[in-house]
Amino acid sequence: MSIFARASAETGASRNPELVAFVTEPDTERTIRDLVDEEVMTFTVVRRGTVQDAIGHLRTSPSPKLLIVDISASAMPMSDIEALADVCEPSVTVIVLGESNDIGLFRDLMNAGVADYVAKPITTELLRRTIAMRSGPAAVKPRSRTGKVIAVTGARGGVGASTLLVNLAWLLSHRSGRKVALVDLDLQASSLSLMLGAEPGGGLSEALQNIDRVDDLFLDRIMQQCSDRLFLLTGHEELEDEPSLAPSAIQRIATLLTQRFHYVMLDVPRRYGPLYQHFLSLAHVRIIIADPTLPSVRETVRVLRMTGRDDIGKRALVILNHRCPPAKGIVSRDEFEKAIGRRIDYEIPFDRKALAAENGGIPLATEHGAITDMLLDVSNDLSGKRSMIPNSFKRMFWS
Repeated sequence: MSIFARASAETGASRNPELVAFVTEPDTERTIRDLVDEEVMTFTVVRRGTVQDAIGHLRTSPSPKLLIVDISASAMPMSDIEALADVCEPSVTVIVLGESNDIGLFRDLMNAGVADYVAKPITTELLRRTIAMRSGPAAVKPRSRTGKVIAVTGARGGVGASTLLVNLAWLLSHRSGRKVALVDLDLQASSLSLMLGAEPGGGLSEALQNIDRVDDLFLDRIMQQCSDRLFLLTGHEELEDEPSLAPSAIQRIATLLTQRFHYVMLDVPRRYGPLYQHFLSLAHVRIIIADPTLPSVRETVRVLRMTGRDDIGKRALVILNHRCPPAKGIVSRDEFEKAIGRRIDYEIPFDRKALAAENGGIPLATEHGAITDMLLDVSNDLSGKRSMIPNSFKRMFWS
């Protein structure tokens, strides 16, 4: 059985193409088409084009199992590859073609998660061997490129953690073009489906009850698709039942999701204990939502103490959310920062429309406004595109 036939058998009736290739000149295009014909591949896309053309294609089409791109015409190849990663699922095997034999470029591409780099000209046999090395039983695996886990929790109840999570997920999927999986760990009182206008689902409960069966096909069946790039996984347990949230089960689900999604966003309910600490520890970024009240100050300090210091690959963000109009007795930003011993990362202004948006099934981020602008800054931060305007300067316009 050929490597392509084997790959096709493994993926079954997948909607994703076996191969997508964008190359810059006719000889390479002809070589790839010859290989496709020899291997009798039936679901492929082979076109003349640059990395930018590949990015445009993947923004609106499913990611393939194997992607071949040509960086010969790229003025800034690493920037183009990083942009490609934004629209390409983490599980895709990426082979890059080029004209340079630069070892530094090769190392940079490997560190970016590329499977292999091949200098042109190429032959069908060279390409076949390259693909076999990356997809056969004894494949040499590149550095794993997986999605990022983001855990969002409220310092206390009612601070708007779920609302901000839904809107951040919407911005990452619709504005940044990332593929996002939302996972609601509150199996008995999930609100994410309501905020997204989706039917309540019990997929997460089903997965937890059948954790040994959970694989990509299982996840395809139980996840709700809210838009092209936004997916939802929630539970539906009765109030009198005791939900089973085994740490190993949640970790397995999160691991599988990071192989397919750029971001796996966990809505972590505020229930202190070992489970709460474990769910936050799974995340690359832990976002703590607080409001400007004394109880929030106290609980923010406790959560920060529990999660520990930031480490390599781990971050904690504190977002101060003004859920209510300004009133006497609220804690100022300066007082809040002094009490928790660190700076607030982002401050969300009060907006009366936000409360209505929670129940309307349409995320607030679909409309322009001060809250959307600030949340866009947060999403840009999460996706590595930090705003050039300091938050302190922006606060002048709404404080």
